[in-house]
Formats: sequence, structure tokens, C-alpha cells
Amino acid sequence: MKLFKEKLAWAAPIAVILIIALFSVNLFAQANPQVKNLPIALIVNDEGQHVDRVLEAVKAMSKGDQGSEAMLAFTSEEEENIEALFADKEYYAALVIPADYNATLQNVLATHQPAKLQIYINQGLNVTGSNFAKTALNGFISSLNEEYSETLIAQLDHENISAQQASIIVNPIVPEERVFNPITASTANGSAPTLLAVSAWVGALIGGFILFLAASKRFERATLTRKQTFTLISSQFVFGIIIALFSGFTVATLAQIAGINMPSYFLVAFFVSFAAFCFYLLVSAITAWIGKPAITLFMVVMLLGMGVLMTPPEMLPSFFVNFIRPWVPIRFASEGLREIFYFGSGFYTGASFNTILGIGIAGLIILVLSIFKPIKGNTLVTPVSVENQR
Repeated sequence: MKLFKEKLAWAAPIAVILIIALFSVNLFAQANPQVKNLPIALIVNDEGQHVDRVLEAVKAMSKGDQGSEAMLAFTSEEEENIEALFADKEYYAALVIPADYNATLQNVLATHQPAKLQIYINQGLNVTGSNFAKTALNGFISSLNEEYSETLIAQLDHENISAQQASIIVNPIVPEERVFNPITASTANGSAPTLLAVSAWVGALIGGFILFLAASKRFERATLTRKQTFTLISSQFVFGIIIALFSGFTVATLAQIAGINMPSYFLVAFFVSFAAFCFYLLVSAITAWIGKPAITLFMVVMLLGMGVLMTPPEMLPSFFVNFIRPWVPIRFASEGLREIFYFGSGFYTGASFNTILGIGIAGLIILVLSIFKPIKGNTLVTPVSVENQR
């Protein structure tokens, strides 16, 4: 029963509670996502009373229900700009009123041709967000269709209706979909970039920590000068390159074996290697300063990040959007790989590449500064000058 007197034993249930709590935080992000102001482009290529009715319905939909935020946020755009706007990830979808919409709907009973409202879907941005936008816009068009159907039935009351008229009365307005930046087949339904990014993070985390332990064991009784510490950091840097390349090419090879449809094996391998190396520098830098507790810190970052990686920010609680999502390094690797997979990007992926590079540079600077870490006994990477030894 002496175990009950050990303080460390009593720490076990507390640790279990904390770990479960961290895992459970993601339940708040995933359990009941509420969509708020999902950005949708509105393209109007026609005018007339029927176009005005669509715009009235859009305005009503933009107000939300009972004072709550609207699910969709519409912004007027020009059609010639939509591809660039989708490439810049400004919108999940677009509602397009074609040039012949008003005239077609005006003469629907005579021509027996339904009017079309077009839905453009920016699928590569986020499969969850684009699917929600698609469903919401189809529901919007369905509501308009029912309204016009009831009006046409009232107009033809007591008249003989032909088979062609009956068909057009039921569906006077139909949706027409067009997909931009499509999710290619065999990419885990759009999840492949995130899965590969997580692999890069895990590789950097494990590699960085194992190197820290190896160096700690080698020099645990040694007192290093700053020159020796700098040499050690240089060795860590070189090992980081090796670990990153192993990570990138292992991930790309396993993805290829698993049947993931990659745009380019070497492009994906080198980008994952680049991300893994920058993450490794960050892990090594923090570990050099705070030691073994760093592994817990980075595991917490990964656990909290899993809830936000595949979910659009418009579907997350404000706490996750403001305080967790901006600080999850894996997200930038995921966004960079998404650019490569679905937006035709090369190795340089724009903002995501710049952020990952910034993480790597910051990590390298912090790692080098650990040379000047205050001395607390004979510990790893705690340099002491020869003059102090004397």
C-alpha cells in the first residue's frame, strides 16, 4: 500500500483527466458544427423581374433566421474574375444568373424549356465547405422552383395540360453545376493533403526528439563550450536534412503504394521534406530550451490541431478560429499540399510556403540562440566558456 503515499502515483489520474480533456476538446469543434457566413460569389448576367425575384430571395437568405448569423454570405462578382477568385480561395461556390434567365422563365410555358441557375463549386478549397455550399444553393434553387411551380399551376387552373407542360410546370427552374479545382479521384475524398501534412509533422516531432535524447545521452556528463555547442547544433541541422528527406520520400512512397493520386511523386516528396525540415527546426529549437516537456507541448498542438485541419473556419466555434487555428503549424503544410494537389501549384505555394519557411527560420534562430542558454548544472546544449571553467 506504499504506492498510495507516492505523489507520482496520484499524478496518474490527474494526467489521465488532462489527456482525455485534450482529446475531447475536438468534440466541441466536430460535434455540432454551425455554419456561419460561408462566402459565396453572386454573379448576375441578366436583368428583369425574374432576376429581381432571385436577388430578393438571396437578400432574405443573407439575413439568417431569428437574428442568428446567416449560413451563406453573398458578394457580387464578375464572371470573368471567378476563376482567379476561386484560385485565391475567396469563395467556396458561386450562384450564377445566366444572360437568358429572365427571358427563358418568362416564356417557359411556350418553349417548354426550363430556366437555369448555375452553381459553380470550388471543390478543391475544402470538400466539406464546398459540399455544404452546393447543398445550400441547390436547396435555394429548389425553393424558388417550388414557388414558380405553384404560380404556373395557378395560371393554368381548369385548362388542359399537355405532358410537356406538366413536366415544365413541375420544374420551371433547374440547377446546372460546374466544378472548379476538382478533387481528383483516389485522394481520400480530398483528405490526402492533410494526411500527408500530419505525417510530415509526426516525422519531424519524432526525429527531433530522438536526436535530442541521443545527444543528451552522449553529452550528459560533458560541459560544452559555445564552440562545441555550435558544432552540435550544426550536426543537428545536417541530421534534420536527412530526417526530412527520409520523411518526405517515405510519405510519398507509401502514398503511391496506397494508390493516392499524386500530381507528381517528386514534387510531393520534396514539399513534404521541406515542411518536415522546417517543423524539425522548430521542434529542435523548443526542445533545446525546455527539454523533454517540449514533446508534450507539440503533442498537444497536434491533438488540438486535428479538429481544425479538415473543417472550414466558417464551421468552427469562434474560440477555435481565433485561438487555435492560427497557431497550428500542420495547417500550412496541409494548405500547401492542397495547392499542389488541386490548384496546379508547383513547389512554391504562395502564402503557405512563406509561412512554413518563416517557421523554419524562426526555429533555426531560436536553436542557435540556445548557445546562450543560462547554465543549470551540466546539461545538454548549456554552453559554458573556458574562462568560466577556469
